[in-house]
Amino acid sequence: MQENTLLAKRELQYLFVGVIFLVVANIIDLVSGTPFWGITRFIYLGSDENVSAWYSSILLAVAGLIAYECWLYANKKNIQGSLSFLLFAGLLVFMSADEVARIHEIIGRYTADFFGISSRDFATRASWVWIGGPFVIAVFIGFMLLLRKMFSLVPGSMFYLLTGFSLIILGGVILESTINFLNHEELQWLWNIEIIVEESLEMIGTLFIAYALIVWRDGAIKLYP
Repeated sequence: MQENTLLAKRELQYLFVGVIFLVVANIIDLVSGTPFWGITRFIYLGSDENVSAWYSSILLAVAGLIAYECWLYANKKNIQGSLSFLLFAGLLVFMSADEVARIHEIIGRYTADFFGISSRDFATRASWVWIGGPFVIAVFIGFMLLLRKMFSLVPGSMFYLLTGFSLIILGGVILESTINFLNHEELQWLWNIEIIVEESLEMIGTLFIAYALIVWRDGAIKLYP
């Protein structure tokens, strides 16, 4: 039985090319000394209000739609545990909105102020990590456990899901928790490199999650025609 699907594995390559383009553009802009502020502002990976942030949000939205597609198929075939895909789709869509709304940073900043840890020792941009970082990791672990049974139906799909979660945690939590302790006068170059690595890891991690969902979807279509 042939199913109409949202995206194929090959089409994810085009989205990956977009990530590479943004990374290379940022590197060239950085190496050349950011000569044009208009271009820098448009592509800078560390900004929350430009094409880079929007593209990252789009990737998460695409992954959320694929997760929703997995739920539709699993629910149609009465596969036990299909609700986990719907919950996962909700998480990815929330992450997509958060990428541009920066809800986590706003909540983290107010929480850090409330607990009195938003001081010179805790830079503003990373203050959310000390409160929200463990929560994010716990949520990802919870969803890995929740999805484990479903993904076990299609060998190999869980590997890509774990890789995606790991890359997002490495970039969005671990690297971001250290970046604001850098001395801008002496280590600004390292700050700039970390920004590029951090944001690119998050986007590539999202693509791995989308790939894992496609692998599961295509495998499930073969198992439950």
